[in-house]
Amino acid sequence: MKEKENSFQKVLEELKAGIDIKIKDFVNNSQELKEFIKFRRRHFYSYSVRNSILIYKQNPLASFVAGYKKWEELGYYISKGSKGIKILIPLIRKNIEEESEELYVYGYKYCNVFDISQTKAGENAVMIPDIDTSLKIGENSWYNSDRLYNKTKEIIEQYTIVKEVENLGRARGMTDGEKIYVVETDYTAMTGTLVHEFIHFMNHFKKERKKINKNEEETEAELGAMIYGSYFNLDISGKYKYLAGYRKGINLGKCFNTALKTFELLVYGNGEKKGLNEILMEE
Repeated sequence: MKEKENSFQKVLEELKAGIDIKIKDFVNNSQELKEFIKFRRRHFYSYSVRNSILIYKQNPLASFVAGYKKWEELGYYISKGSKGIKILIPLIRKNIEEESEELYVYGYKYCNVFDISQTKAGENAVMIPDIDTSLKIGENSWYNSDRLYNKTKEIIEQYTIVKEVENLGRARGMTDGEKIYVVETDYTAMTGTLVHEFIHFMNHFKKERKKINKNEEETEAELGAMIYGSYFNLDISGKYKYLAGYRKGINLGKCFNTALKTFELLVYGNGEKKGLNEILMEE
């Protein structure tokens, strides 16, 4: 029993370590970061960032995954010799000690899922819908810098006021949790600053986030700007040195999770508010 438990914990730790390693790959390789963004948007947008990374790391061609029993229910059979894709499942329960109805995650377990490419359809197999891959910015889709800046500003102004100013001392931008200020310079630089400050605005003025330190705040903000720049084919080479100064002693996985979710809100919207993709395609 003890041996089984140790083996289980080892697999969990390997999965978690694999996530951190893959995030570092994204930070150091803008092309792979772009591929992951496309991969998640195409197929696994409803999955947690953590499990999206795990699936991508183990099978970057995956498009539709399910567990062994679920595939059987759908009328499919796992092909002989197929290797499962390990993902993490949160363990949830009520807080009995505080007599609260609130649920919380007290740990994780892992399970194996299989991609549709690893299955064979039976006679009564349910038709799996085609995956929509149309909503993306392709390699040949380019926007001039002033248009991209102004459209990004338009999206962010759904959430707060953006003020363009002549000088902020040594800073290129700032937010006080009520407005975002951006120093007037070239549009590409202003866009990166605007996204950086939007990450701060959306994440670092909430009561539950006030305990994180400056290193974590700056890493989240700069990762968000890097993801954005990578997505729109901007030059993000100068970001690496800046980010390196803040990465010591932080949880890179948590920072990446926050940055990616805020980036996705900015680009895809949330139903109530428009996303950048939507207004770029309107004209």
